[in-house]
Amino acid sequence: MHSYRIAAVFFLLCFFSVAQSAQAADDLDAPIEAVADNLQYSQADHKLIAKGNVVITYGDIELTADQAEVHTETKEARAEGHVTVRQKEKGTLSGDKVFFDFKNNSGSFPDGRFFSFPWYGFGEHLEQISKKKIRAQNVFITSCDLPHPHYDVKAQVADIYPGDKIVARNVFFRILEVPVFWWPYLIIPLNYNSPFQVTPGYSDEYGAYVLVSKGFSLNEKVKGRFHLDWYSKRGIGYGADINYKFDRFGVGQVKLYGINDEESPNQRAENPFSDKNEKYRGRVSWRHRARIDPLTTLHLQWNEISDERFLQDFFEREHREEVTPLSFITVTRNANNYSLLAHIEKRTNRFQTVSEKLPEVVFTWLRKPLLGSNFYYTHEDGFVNFDQTKAFSPDGPNAVQFYTDQELSYPIRFLRYYNFNPFLTVREDYFTKSREKENGITRFVGGGGFDLRTRFYRKIDYEGNPLGIKLNQLRHVMEPLIQYNTIKFASVNPSKLIVTGRGDQLDHQDFLTFGVENRIQTKRLVQGKSFERVDLVSFNAFLDYSFGPGSNLLRTRANKFTDARFETILRPYDWMAVRIDTDYDLIDRQLFKNNTDLVFDPWKFNVTVTHRYTRDRSKDARFVDNLVVERPHLSIEDPVTDHEIMIDAVYDLNSRWDLGGYIRWQIHGNGNDNTVEEWEVRAQRDLHDWLLDFGFNVRNSDRTDDEKELNKEVFVQLRLKALPEIELKTGHRASFADSRIGRTVTGSNEAPPPPTLIVSPDAQYGSLSTS
Repeated sequence: MHSYRIAAVFFLLCFFSVAQSAQAADDLDAPIEAVADNLQYSQADHKLIAKGNVVITYGDIELTADQAEVHTETKEARAEGHVTVRQKEKGTLSGDKVFFDFKNNSGSFPDGRFFSFPWYGFGEHLEQISKKKIRAQNVFITSCDLPHPHYDVKAQVADIYPGDKIVARNVFFRILEVPVFWWPYLIIPLNYNSPFQVTPGYSDEYGAYVLVSKGFSLNEKVKGRFHLDWYSKRGIGYGADINYKFDRFGVGQVKLYGINDEESPNQRAENPFSDKNEKYRGRVSWRHRARIDPLTTLHLQWNEISDERFLQDFFEREHREEVTPLSFITVTRNANNYSLLAHIEKRTNRFQTVSEKLPEVVFTWLRKPLLGSNFYYTHEDGFVNFDQTKAFSPDGPNAVQFYTDQELSYPIRFLRYYNFNPFLTVREDYFTKSREKENGITRFVGGGGFDLRTRFYRKIDYEGNPLGIKLNQLRHVMEPLIQYNTIKFASVNPSKLIVTGRGDQLDHQDFLTFGVENRIQTKRLVQGKSFERVDLVSFNAFLDYSFGPGSNLLRTRANKFTDARFETILRPYDWMAVRIDTDYDLIDRQLFKNNTDLVFDPWKFNVTVTHRYTRDRSKDARFVDNLVVERPHLSIEDPVTDHEIMIDAVYDLNSRWDLGGYIRWQIHGNGNDNTVEEWEVRAQRDLHDWLLDFGFNVRNSDRTDDEKELNKEVFVQLRLKALPEIELKTGHRASFADSRIGRTVTGSNEAPPPPTLIVSPDAQYGSLSTS
């Protein structure tokens, strides 16, 4: 798997790690500052004597105590009574009698304690050797905050590297102070995932398996995990996840994994999972972000994968988040007057179809007043070196496109409350090739339009509780709008142009959009502290009308309404929210999209219901001159329409037990073919420090053989409350996306808060005006 690239990544990480460490320097010239109820200074001894609520600071170090003496020349302190030493992002040390050297960042804490989230430590003797190292003798480490912890790790010696890791030797893991097992050596990363995970289990797909991972920390900048997995049906897999964070170089993650898969799907078979063979499979992934300067950022993503089903087989959650991982480098610069984009996108996997851009550069002059007038001008200039690659087949067309796109607008306000923004657009493109010829081709496009909108509101001074809905004054905010977009001139038919994704699909059109955005708002007390705005109802409706000569890109050339779109969000109660998004095709009078989300948690229940209408677009797309010009629709009787329903429910049985379940099924076509894709029953037990989840999961999978056997697994998961990444688990649990409804008080409405309210004395409704 391209070992030279892996070696290069490790070399870079080590290089930057050393470089960053070399830059660190302590501030040794900071003065000693002290505050206390009784503060005296002995000039002869150069000593500060403080008693009562003592606070001593030196740089980023703060010491609090009942009493303390500090030598101002040597910066050495002796403190007694509830002594605590805090250092920014380094945790705390405490004891009853403490010696601390501020200048050298060292100290002694007999019978001392330390805290570095989420870990508590109690040691016979703590010695801070330097700013980056603390040594503890006969120490107990736990995340339990009880006086007698339910569990702890007892170590003879432990070296604590604040903000980095804990290295313990001669370690006993104890439950209720009873030793359970012993390790000679243990590393606990701080502010990072679990130091050690073992996940045994069994599934129909993998057979018996044991997944082992071990956290590691090179230093504060570079941390990660090693993986060693055994599958009885698939073989042995191994890899590493490396996370790094440097001040100048940036942050990122490298993922490496490989397995000699004994049941690898045959990519060329009609059913890849019915004809399996042995094959080495793996991946190399690199994600990186960096801020080059205050205005410029870099984003890199690189993915090399053995085959298109590898992530689906071994990293299903990652596969769901990004079905087709791309590889690209993007540099963006955002200034007050302009933005600049440089983008390189390259195919790195032969099984992918990728529109390569080698490179793409876009410069945008942001909308600004023209020569101090009320005219506003913006333009975008760019070029793209485009190459269409196709999976396992000859590549498609390629060309270089240069373009400039300019817009001139003149926003005005009339009758005090109406905002009208007319605009004109002019665009010129040059393609080095066309679909028909190798010669270059130039295209001109001209158009324009306008945006007309206003806002009104009406307040109702009402307080009550109808149907249990808490109302504390009501306000109805309404924003009607009309938008017009037209292209009056296009010198070249789009069917002659290579599709680069940069304005190539432009042709004659005239569209009017009529819309209205509504919000009904009230105020509610949040956490008993303050009143905040709540959108009880958010209802937006839009209607598109097409007219004029049109083009082959449009679904109709007749003068008629084409689409109706509705967005509804309801939040009548604190424990209930509903969202419905619907697109309706007025030409064919069929649904195009309908998504519903329902979240409610009354009393001891928490229920999420999601319904999705989806359709395979390839089944009924109509092509004209090699361009898609008709979109699919949704119909209950349509055999290629899918309706997916997901329900997740949790019942809070008592303070220690939760019971829950999950089901996901699909209704295909006219409803005669219903498939339960996955279902699960589960329970959760609160163990104070840990959460224990267990249950039974059954799921369908396209990664099965011709017999279509279901995957059935019993799962058990033990998670540390303070740091959920620390877990022991076995088996597969259902995973699904959260509802798209915001769970915050104001989350039911995605629109920004209304601007300053100005009341018109002659209108029944007040009018809204931007302050």
